[in-house]
Amino acid sequence: MSPWRRVRANPEDWFSAEEISKARRYVRPLRRILTVGKVVGWVVDLAVVGMHLAPRLLSGLGLRSWPARLAVAVALVSVTSLAAGVGFDAWRELSYDKRWGFSTQTARGFVSDQAKSLLVGVVVFSLLGFPLWALIRATSAWWLYGWGVVVALSVGLAFLGPVLILPLFNRFTPLGDAGLRESLLALARDAGADVREVLVSDASRRTRRDNAFVTGVGRTRRLVVFDTMLSRPVEQVRSVAAHEIGHWKRRHILRTMPATAAGLFAVFAGLRLVLDRPAALRFAGVRTLHDPAALPLFLLLFQAFGAVTGLLGGWLSRVNEREADLFALRVTGDTDSFIALMRALHVDNLADLAPSWWRRLTQTHPPAAERMAMGARWGRAR
Repeated sequence: MSPWRRVRANPEDWFSAEEISKARRYVRPLRRILTVGKVVGWVVDLAVVGMHLAPRLLSGLGLRSWPARLAVAVALVSVTSLAAGVGFDAWRELSYDKRWGFSTQTARGFVSDQAKSLLVGVVVFSLLGFPLWALIRATSAWWLYGWGVVVALSVGLAFLGPVLILPLFNRFTPLGDAGLRESLLALARDAGADVREVLVSDASRRTRRDNAFVTGVGRTRRLVVFDTMLSRPVEQVRSVAAHEIGHWKRRHILRTMPATAAGLFAVFAGLRLVLDRPAALRFAGVRTLHDPAALPLFLLLFQAFGAVTGLLGGWLSRVNEREADLFALRVTGDTDSFIALMRALHVDNLADLAPSWWRRLTQTHPPAAERMAMGARWGRAR
């Protein structure tokens, strides 16, 4: 079986009409609000650029040094981005998901998470902005060298983000169940994965949803399981762990990098075409791209071009998920537990069980029915 080919499946063959209907009742209002949130985010970004907020703020502060001007511009886009989305995040985490029994988030925890997210955003924008603007001011080939900087940053965040960023939001402790711990480590050894420890994330203080992932490199490699996952049968936990180990064993981060680099190259080529035009700079209220006040325009265009190239990333992500599913099936040899896990995860979490063609095209994971049908086909072939 090939992960590059989807297994077509009818959701009604795997889920009841009531399960599909309940998922739709949860998903549809949420999706509408999130769509409104995205529109508001775009409108705010356009307003920041079109109303020349960055040039006006920097002129008002009297800043002349480009690093200082860039630092203020980074703070501006970070704060406006947070302001545009915080209301929608609060509605979901503190109201909507609580009504459906998912969210365990508190108001204090929400405020803390937003503050940490703002800090992380400032750091990431700075890591991107300072070397990029140094290149913009140094060479006309900034877009080519800048592409290399962003690719390198993307690789670094993919590997180090879980190690450096996730601990800001969650606590990780060794798995206390010795039997389950040994079972998962033995599973990793059977799969040829050098996993040194099994950690538990305190995800339940925010949500009742469950997940797992492999994090770290070399001697720091760990298998992390959400504490919400531990209530599931051991066989299902093993299937989840095998799936996540599969992502690492098949080197999906590295394999995704060429496609990511190609998409970013297209984005930077588009940025060069637009930002070389005086009319675009006039719209942002700047005379030259050398001025860090152009950062809001740069990020607005970056998002716009990235939304188009992101379709390629979504397709490749679905391929990786199928391959990790097949890896889990081969390692565990347990088709029934895999199918039971897929059913339980999607039904319990009220995932979209019968997505439209557009949703299938934009999702990072294959639909549940397709994954279950693939598992069943693998079991029959075996």
